[in-house]
Amino acid sequence: MKIAISIHSIKDLNKLKHRLFLYRSIFCLFVKFYDNNSLIPVDNIINALNIKNRKKRITYIYDDLCKKIDIYYQDKNICQFEHGKCFIQKQKKKYTNGCCRRCKYVGPTGCTSSNFACKMFYCFSAANGYTLLTEKDLPLLKCLSIRQRFILRHDFFSAREEVIKDLWWESIFINLFRIYPRFISNIILKKR
Repeated sequence: MKIAISIHSIKDLNKLKHRLFLYRSIFCLFVKFYDNNSLIPVDNIINALNIKNRKKRITYIYDDLCKKIDIYYQDKNICQFEHGKCFIQKQKKKYTNGCCRRCKYVGPTGCTSSNFACKMFYCFSAANGYTLLTEKDLPLLKCLSIRQRFILRHDFFSAREEVIKDLWWESIFINLFRIYPRFISNIILKKR
């Protein structure tokens, strides 16, 4: 069975977002989605829906989201890094590597692991005067469940593989012992 997706307006895109929970369910396991002359590009959503293996779909979504964020911020130096210090830390002269100083994946040239939550975070001082990317600007996020989006939003300072594993397991039991303690420790670290 094939389902055509045709997006000609923002209203159509919102309708698609509301139907995504059904499209990624077991009911559409043998359905092939295709683009029917959409005016708004939705190729990445269609590709994600056509990947029926759950782990491969999550990996595709995660990598595509990180790639879109990298492209958006490619020419912007929001934190104004110079010599390993952002403009706020140049004033304090205490720390290096900005907000990432607590992360074990920080290398001399930046992050060694691709992390969605870290890529989306900018402190209030750095964000002044810039238009930041929001979750509303990334419609592919709707291909994930609410719990997966929560994990993705709050899984700071984790390696790409750990985040994908957390998204794949997505059980309340696993979240209770793996995700929420990390989330709470990140909140405590933010307050320091």
